[in-house]
Amino acid sequence: MGGIRWLPRLIDKTRSALQGTLGSYLFGQSPMDRALLERLGLSHRAFAEIVADAFDDDAVLAALRARDPKGVARAREWSDALPQRSRVFLFIIDLDDGYIGGGWKLLKGPANVASGALTWTVKRLFPSRAARPIRESGHAGKANGESP
Repeated sequence: MGGIRWLPRLIDKTRSALQGTLGSYLFGQSPMDRALLERLGLSHRAFAEIVADAFDDDAVLAALRARDPKGVARAREWSDALPQRSRVFLFIIDLDDGYIGGGWKLLKGPANVASGALTWTVKRLFPSRAARPIRESGHAGKANGESP
């Protein structure tokens, strides 16, 4: 999306966090999310406000461009290097999410167990409050398909 890998995933996780349906995913604790948001010049909370106010993914990208075009360019540069720099991490995520098949499917069970244990531990040790101000302020309307 807009030449920025990881952005669609972060938008989806943000919407889920705002709606209270995040499940086992991390929001506010993921180093990959933090790296992207750092390039965009945003905190998780500020990003959540943008997502909450946006009708769809394209509106999120438009808001990011309007807010800081150089931040979007930095995020695109970071994204271009992502497949090389984080190859193993991305492979594990794709395996865990079921995007990789073939003989690799044998590793899906252990990958799910390992990622579940890691996620559970991170959520307990470092609880996220990144979406809390949005929900409390009633800001999450458009992300839920409602008027704010």
